[in-house]
Amino acid sequence: MKKAISIITLIIIVGLLAGCEGGVVVGGKSMGVQDGQFVTSSGYMIASYPNTFDAVCRGIDDTLKDMKAVTNEKHVKIGKASVIATLQGEKVTFEVEFKERNRTDVSIMVGMGGSNIASQLIHDRLRQILARTAK
Repeated sequence: MKKAISIITLIIIVGLLAGCEGGVVVGGKSMGVQDGQFVTSSGYMIASYPNTFDAVCRGIDDTLKDMKAVTNEKHVKIGKASVIATLQGEKVTFEVEFKERNRTDVSIMVGMGGSNIASQLIHDRLRQILARTAK
């Protein structure tokens, strides 16, 4: 009887974790998944966009302009870009990486350790701008 209750409890716990959020910490690195859209890794919130690399880079510039951020550094190479800006006194770091023709990954870290809420708000704003410009 106790074994059956243990198995049922385990199945319920696994079911709850599989549909929501989860995370793993290994050594000094951390990794988490949130609703299947965002992945967090070492303070960066990573999302994949169905847009070209150039469109995403322009979208980041437009997002920073909309949010009245000051761009401190911008480095663009073949397939990779990084932008460091200051938004309301916080350092915001964007890492852009080309994956496929119409798929680009964007990693955002706000502050020194990474604020998931602020990063998600910036991702949402970027997603809106990319949807607007794609039409």
